[in-house]
Amino acid sequence: MAKGHSIDLRERVVGTLDEGLSKRAAHQLFHISRSTLDHWLALRQQTGTLAPRPMRRTRRCQLEGAVFQEFVRRHAHCTLGEMAVAWHQEKGVLLSVMSFSRALCRLGWTRKKRVFSTRSVMKWHAPRS
Repeated sequence: MAKGHSIDLRERVVGTLDEGLSKRAAHQLFHISRSTLDHWLALRQQTGTLAPRPMRRTRRCQLEGAVFQEFVRRHAHCTLGEMAVAWHQEKGVLLSVMSFSRALCRLGWTRKKRVFSTRSVMKWHAPRS
């Protein structure tokens, strides 16, 4: 992910736009995309400042602790998709399959690779004489 532009640069660019410089000219002069210029103008109109909005942090899922470990023990026979459905039914929280995969990795558990078991494809060969 690219690093954001400084507030000083944002103010200089938007200041030149306020003075009458066109977006195209500001884009070429400052080497900033036009969509970024539009975003900064909209940001200033909505918030009154050019400071970037704070990043939304995703909440850490509830797949930690003793409650989750007990859930995994009860549903050890299930695939990740089945675990996600069971968690949604029991806790009322819909989480992705990848959330379960990461949580199981943190616990040191391995996941089922297939829903159904497969027969061995190895064939027995008689020894050559």
